[in-house]
Amino acid sequence: MTHKIMLCFVRSDSDILESSWLNRIAASLAKTEDDSAPFIHAELLFCPQNSNSTKDSVSGLACSIVYSGAVHLEKKRFSRKEWFFRSMECSKSQYDSMLTFCKDHQGDSFNHLGYFMYWAPFSPSPMAYTYLGMTPRWYCSEIVIGAMKEGDMLADDVPNSMHPHDLYKLVQGSSMADCGRNMNTVKLSFV
Repeated sequence: MTHKIMLCFVRSDSDILESSWLNRIAASLAKTEDDSAPFIHAELLFCPQNSNSTKDSVSGLACSIVYSGAVHLEKKRFSRKEWFFRSMECSKSQYDSMLTFCKDHQGDSFNHLGYFMYWAPFSPSPMAYTYLGMTPRWYCSEIVIGAMKEGDMLADDVPNSMHPHDLYKLVQGSSMADCGRNMNTVKLSFV
């Protein structure tokens, strides 16, 4: 039996984001190929087998972190209007490994230094803080990458730290664009 995870991304021009200097900096750091707004936030969504998504939203157990917050793993509903989804199938073992990873890191702090220095070769990785007797520290794409590596969904040579837009580009080739709809309830009619 296969399971499904979704990577959920929000663009810098989304109405759900506050207009702030932080979001403008995150957008300016993204490397985009065109003039479209870059993705500046990522979350990992664990899709239940019996999805209770509606025509306007997708829901499940989401893992991520926001600036100066803590890693969360909570039930969440994502608006299809504001979020972009990439889905991936995985085994139950992979799903469970990723979920356990997120549970184990729930409450970990935000990686402020890594967030602003992710591009530098000397940027502190999430686990670098443990050498100082602290818990790991993350920003949104780092916790998503960490969970996906734990579940063998990403290769070990994928960097632990990258901009959310770069993560989106990375998974494009190995995931499916997804509207988040429960396809078991959709009826197709061909004329």
